[in-house]
Amino acid sequence: MNYELSVQQAETHMSDGFGKSKSADAKTLIKTWIKVRRDREIPEFDAIEEFKWSFEGEDNLRKYTEKLAEMLNENGGMFIEDALKLKEKDIFSMLNENIHPQDMFAIPALRAVKKAIVNYFENTKQKERLRKATETVICHCRHVTDLDIQEAIEKGHNTLESLSAVTGAGTGCNSCIGRVVEILNRKKTAFGGIK
Repeated sequence: MNYELSVQQAETHMSDGFGKSKSADAKTLIKTWIKVRRDREIPEFDAIEEFKWSFEGEDNLRKYTEKLAEMLNENGGMFIEDALKLKEKDIFSMLNENIHPQDMFAIPALRAVKKAIVNYFENTKQKERLRKATETVICHCRHVTDLDIQEAIEKGHNTLESLSAVTGAGTGCNSCIGRVVEILNRKKTAFGGIK
């Protein structure tokens, strides 16, 4: 089954979520659209009912996009929670490609799908699911995310010691301290210097 849209079809395609992403060399642009089958009782059971895509640029990434489309559309559609967990290695595996982890590269279609899911969460005002989809775990020992750290900074915890006391970040193996300080410095710069 063909899930690719022409440029003309893409401009008029109705969807619940839209995302786009470029390849690392910026020679390929992939746009994705999802329609979601919503579960009113259990939102985590929302599934991608239909996934469509358009492709502009070089064809070297087309096979990965086609395999991703097949994976998302098969058996009536993949649960959104499962789609968010997909990694490039899953697509390589489904294509029976043996790629050394050192040689792996980002598949723009996968990033575009995740952006479409985030767009769906925004459109349907699912704030908690949006938060989970966009956060990054910084401290694995205490499962502290970048958003947890940013919120603590916004509440006035503007030193590493204060952040660690409130969030727990950096109180385990200490390997995340550099990233915590990086977020703190970025926030300080954004706020014009926190006092």
